[in-house]
Amino acid sequence: MSVVLEPGKAGKLTGTTPWFTGDVAAERVPEKYRLDRAFVPKARYLDPEFLQLELDKLFTRTWLMACRLEELAGVGSYVEYEIGAHSILIVRESKDSVQAYFNACRHRGTRLAKDRGRVGSIICPFHGWRWNLDGSIRLVLDREEFVPRSDDDLGLVKVRTETWAGFVFINMDPNAVPLLEYLDPIPRIFEPFHYENMRIRWQKGIILPCNWKTALDGFLEAYHVAGTHPQLFRLDKSNDNLLSMKELENRVWSPTTTYERHAHYSSLGQKKSETTEDNATKDPLKRTTEGQIDPREAFALSVQYIFDDMGGLENERSWRAAEQLKTTDLPEGMTPGDLFMQLYQDLVISEGYAWQDISPQQWSEAGTAWNVFPNTILLPNQGSSFMYRARPNGSDPDSCLFEIFALDQVAIADYDKKHQHTPQIFEDYHDAALGQVFNQDMANAKEVTVGMHSPSFDGHRLSEAQEMTIYNHHRVADRFIWADRDA
Repeated sequence: MSVVLEPGKAGKLTGTTPWFTGDVAAERVPEKYRLDRAFVPKARYLDPEFLQLELDKLFTRTWLMACRLEELAGVGSYVEYEIGAHSILIVRESKDSVQAYFNACRHRGTRLAKDRGRVGSIICPFHGWRWNLDGSIRLVLDREEFVPRSDDDLGLVKVRTETWAGFVFINMDPNAVPLLEYLDPIPRIFEPFHYENMRIRWQKGIILPCNWKTALDGFLEAYHVAGTHPQLFRLDKSNDNLLSMKELENRVWSPTTTYERHAHYSSLGQKKSETTEDNATKDPLKRTTEGQIDPREAFALSVQYIFDDMGGLENERSWRAAEQLKTTDLPEGMTPGDLFMQLYQDLVISEGYAWQDISPQQWSEAGTAWNVFPNTILLPNQGSSFMYRARPNGSDPDSCLFEIFALDQVAIADYDKKHQHTPQIFEDYHDAALGQVFNQDMANAKEVTVGMHSPSFDGHRLSEAQEMTIYNHHRVADRFIWADRDA
């Protein structure tokens, strides 16, 4: 069952999903782009004209996750964020303030800074004009030779900049709603996970031969797990042959919940009946690996494989707690999941990390993966997380930059310490050392794109239970692209 929340609501509704082409009148949307019940036409992925609409009307009016605060550790640190033809410069202008600017000289338009670094002032590499970190003009070389202009006229043009949970967001629309209002209900639901106490462990970007939404779609649902990641159901992780019909009976069922702008799915375990579907919730204490007799080892291996293969979502502390679980006596009345969490908590606290008490209700509401509209995905977890981000690569609708961020909690004593990391970008995902699971996901990118170009394919036919995160993304996008009101 998938549900849609009305604007302004932050709870979860029950009942039948209301279907519509979006928040705008259907006649305003050209027919080749028009949504239907659980159907998304392929033109929204393949047409260069639609990509241009997204670049002009979607990305310029939404809050975009540009970087993490730890990437701006010292005054003068900067990160460049590119989206389409836009280059935005995010700068730490003071100890307590971060500001973004359009990355263009007010003299001749030269890009002022590239990639990332640290400066004392912002200096144009062409003619040497200079700006203070707060964007005010500092030096116009031979200013007496120019038509008199005010300092305000020559200052860098600011871009809306706000922060949440250690993330820096930008918005090119000066009239956009405040960030926390835009993100609702995510800040409330994610509060127990304390992302502000996490730092980037590693960041890898891959140039993928697919539309930016195709890259996101593969991580907006877990319906693909049985087909793409069959080894997750087996003790032998090297066996990635297709699941048998008997194995498919134990596949993960992951219903979606769609909110006013954002959406998430929750992996709830085996799909059994309509009754269990309605009552089941996400429970991190219920994990296993098929084929093991000892339930402690079954749980431990499910934790360890994620860290060993993917290098994130779990961390070395949860890995060690899982290893300890294998040989720790299981008290009567305690499940392996309960014991693992106790071992994990003891280890974390003893080594100087904060422990977050997350209730079953909070785990249930957090789910497995969230689409932070429009182009970011967050996977909430105890002490570590993955974040995904997708952006168009130039004007080619069949190319994008897909980025994976592994976030990990740091010790309490290190909260105020500078944290260094170096992002990596790869033209070929095979060179990125991503592991088995991510490689399987990356391999789908080209195959989906080739198939979508076939004349036999006209659009996505989506599961009304497990793929409504994808539909919701297009529904909300229509509001920005076709409506003349704030979204």
